[in-house]
Amino acid sequence: MLNISELHEASLIMDIAAVFLLFGTIIYTTIYRKRGHIDDKLFFYLIVDTLVMAISDGITYVLDGGSVPYGALISLVCNYIFFISFELFCGLLAVYLDYRVYQNVDALKKRGTVLMIPAVIMMVMIIANIFGRFLFWVDPQTSEYIQYPAYSLIFVAPAIYVILGIFYCFKLDFAMMWIFVLLLLVRLFFGNLMRGVSSTSLIFSMVLVFIHIHYMRLPFYDDEEAL
Repeated sequence: MLNISELHEASLIMDIAAVFLLFGTIIYTTIYRKRGHIDDKLFFYLIVDTLVMAISDGITYVLDGGSVPYGALISLVCNYIFFISFELFCGLLAVYLDYRVYQNVDALKKRGTVLMIPAVIMMVMIIANIFGRFLFWVDPQTSEYIQYPAYSLIFVAPAIYVILGIFYCFKLDFAMMWIFVLLLLVRLFFGNLMRGVSSTSLIFSMVLVFIHIHYMRLPFYDDEEAL
């Protein structure tokens, strides 16, 4: 019998909602990906990354505290997938917004590498946790998720990307900047008011939906070169 608390049920509902939003966005943006533009490719990678994040997060909440065979191992693997996807999303979003601002493929190849450095460092640190257990772990006996004091380091790179994201959104569109800030505040609100409830995947999927809606106003065809 799976042991899912009310908080875990709330997190699971948010992850399921995120999956539905993301699948809908994938279907709706199919025609855009046929152009082969770099921004369309990056946006698709962001959708897939968030989808992986939502599914892995949902699995961990189903298995947490349960008695499913190899549940602790599966939960641990899903936690690694979630956090690596989390860091990757932040880096890719910065690269995507950078391209939206400057519309320069050659410059993006140089700046994109630099922009991804914080995310890559965090991903390496998360992988290193396998050998050191200084960030998080899953108890093999109870399948309980454990956070260690250094856990907060996971959010260093995302904090940097939040600042970059606000800067990019300000240059792109003032209204878009406020949407970005609003979603950030919503995430912080949920994090403080409902501890134990994970809204990350849902908030990230909402960010992607708002970005897509924002750019639906632009002409479908333009003079941009496809890769």
